Amino acid sequence: MADRLKTLLVFFLVLFAAPCLSEASEKDTYVKYVIDGDTIAVPGGDTVRYLGIDTPEKGEPFYREAKYRNRSLVKGKKVTLVFCDKERHDKYGRLLAWVYADGVFVNEALLKEGLARKLLIPPCGTVFAAGFKAAENSARADGLGIWGGKTGRAVR
Repeated sequence: MADRLKTLLVFFLVLFAAPCLSEASEKDTYVKYVIDGDTIAVPGGDTVRYLGIDTPEKGEPFYREAKYRNRSLVKGKKVTLVFCDKERHDKYGRLLAWVYADGVFVNEALLKEGLARKLLIPPCGTVFAAGFKAAENSARADGLGIWGGKTGRAVR
């Protein structure tokens, strides 16, 4: 079932996110540790930065909530990283990816929960602009996380 779901996700990515994703690749891997709300470390020494979103930095409100929610979604799990080959690395050498874990589109989930802002930097950061805008607008309207302080999740 998980392989079928992953295949469907990649199919819809390629279908609806073209042309950027017409040059996409993916990699299944495990998450060694979570650096913050939008960055993870994977085996082999690579750091992965989530495309299209930005979570609070250390010292900012909701930093811990974003980091711990990201951890609960991905740490120790097998994840699928989908890369836009037009922009595979950022200026810091981090891999840029859309991240899927247990059938959840992690980038979008953090937006929906008010733990991230959209960060629409072309070319690849804009691929999911409409969906990311909708997710952020929903969190804003509900006053979730950074948009009003409501949270349904306990910080550990």
